[in-house]
Amino acid sequence: MKKFTPRPGFTVRAYRLALDPNATTARRLHPHAGGARAAYNWAIAHVTASWWQRKAEATYGICEEQLTQWRSWSLPSLRKAFNEAKHADPRFTGWWDQNSKEAYNTGLTGASAAFDNYAKSKSGKRKGPKMGIPRFK
Repeated sequence: MKKFTPRPGFTVRAYRLALDPNATTARRLHPHAGGARAAYNWAIAHVTASWWQRKAEATYGICEEQLTQWRSWSLPSLRKAFNEAKHADPRFTGWWDQNSKEAYNTGLTGASAAFDNYAKSKSGKRKGPKMGIPRFK
């Protein structure tokens, strides 16, 4: 991510605000947080399932061309796959339409970023300690 640098002559101000919802608002916020977590966990399972499947197929001696295809973890591909899955997956069919689409997008964005950080860490392009495969929340 590019570092923000203000234009000359401009002043940058930042504010940190804490949410202090009442009981009614808190009840409305919790499903959105749960939806983001559910989408994140779905994306982690969606991508890593093909990794483990390919690994198992390789132990059976299946040639590279016949292995299960990789699943992309880019945000657009995760959004497309999630939009297809949310109508058919029993984990989502009963309640996905009760939340904002941005709640699910937040979870998918987090999963995409986690996979990007993992790939950059593994290839040495990311500073800091080595990262493992993204885990479920």
